[in-house]
Amino acid sequence: MTLFNVLIIGRSNVGKSTLFNRLLNRSTSIIDNNPGTTRDFKYVDFYLNDLLLRLYDTAGCDLLSPESFLQKDIMHINENLLTDADLILFVVDSKNGLTINDIEFAYYLKKYFFKTFLISNKHDSRKALEGFWEPLSLGLEYSFPISAAHGLGIDDLKKEMLRFLKLKQPRISEDNESSLYTNWNRKKNVVDPYLTLINEKQLNLQNEPIKLAIVGRPNVGKSTLLNSIIKKQRVLTSSKSGTTTDPILVDLNWMGQEFRIIDTAGMRRSSKIQKGIEELSVQKSVEVIKFSEVVIMLLDIENALDLQDLRIINLIEKEGRCLILALNKWDVEKNKKEKINKLKNKIKLSLPQFGNIPFVTISALRNEGTEKLYSAILDAKRNWQKRFATSKLNKWLEIKTSEYPPPMLKGRRLRLRYITQIKSRPPNFLIFSSSLDVPKNYRRFLLNNIREQFNLKNIPIRLKFKVGNNPYV
Repeated sequence: MTLFNVLIIGRSNVGKSTLFNRLLNRSTSIIDNNPGTTRDFKYVDFYLNDLLLRLYDTAGCDLLSPESFLQKDIMHINENLLTDADLILFVVDSKNGLTINDIEFAYYLKKYFFKTFLISNKHDSRKALEGFWEPLSLGLEYSFPISAAHGLGIDDLKKEMLRFLKLKQPRISEDNESSLYTNWNRKKNVVDPYLTLINEKQLNLQNEPIKLAIVGRPNVGKSTLLNSIIKKQRVLTSSKSGTTTDPILVDLNWMGQEFRIIDTAGMRRSSKIQKGIEELSVQKSVEVIKFSEVVIMLLDIENALDLQDLRIINLIEKEGRCLILALNKWDVEKNKKEKINKLKNKIKLSLPQFGNIPFVTISALRNEGTEKLYSAILDAKRNWQKRFATSKLNKWLEIKTSEYPPPMLKGRRLRLRYITQIKSRPPNFLIFSSSLDVPKNYRRFLLNNIREQFNLKNIPIRLKFKVGNNPYV
């Protein structure tokens, strides 16, 4: 089936993300009145009647300040998108009227006028339609007054999009699977994590892509790590925190294994989170953790495992996800041995639920340590979906309870009669016992020994108790 690329573009704060959400009939991109909310492009594949479209939401372009924060990188990315687009939706703001930047951008788009629709947005009433005449001076043949926020004019826009695209010569097919990444020599692309992760069908585990999230506090190098893994500047990076707002998901084959890697916004502690964009970004980062399988917790070497790091790690454990602790900027650390020993002691005190979890030391900027990171991810995923024979588990239980007998409860010895694994992803174990009053220290003893005996590193383990005899006797 033919796949058409439709690109929404324009300066900041004209309603591009609102239009993106309106055309999809769902809230996918974060929207806010502050300019610069969208920093990286994202896309979603969807059907418009019988046509398959790939709709792109892009960052705002400011041609008058090309040297400003991130604008040089944004323009470089958008140039590639414009070249391979089948249809360009150039959005302007009718309320504020045309700006010098709009006029400059229209001139910049002149060579693409044959495939450009002018979208005059924010015509929220009949009176506001009077402001439609000014955008017409830009000289674009196809012009549409709409209100993306209220859905006015969207049906007419969709009809014209269908008519226009049906007249085009098919250029992209699913068989060929080329895309807007053609210039970047890529085979897989960014998709919206909420459309793919929540509604995804279960695949054969051997062929199933590993869903990997990169999380951490702001400015620890998450986007740099993603770019390092895919060996392209897919995500904007900067020393300024808060560069990433929307989660960005990239599909790729990494060393023979299919991955879906999601870069998330930085997560500060709740008391410092600002209302608006940052609050929405953090909410989406939490959702990404829920729908991932393996989570890389990226730590800054200067203040690794501070209180906010521990909060994020506890959230990962609560959701039952694999945890990889990656210590970034390792190339600048002088006292490496001392730093590792200090952090290991902190883990024993603060993260006992993960056992003796190892660190992976990396330098995202220099692309160092990614091979070790790759191995740790694969090991964690294998452990996460392991299942153990009941006979093997009960042999372990018999040995442990004979070496370290359960405690006395009200003058009687606690009896642990039987253990079985009730599920995986993560491993859940159920022990039939004579009482549910199993002391916390003995529960932890059993958990730690299960982890050690069956080599279950980097993953949370669930251990439950039920009163009863061996159900199979």
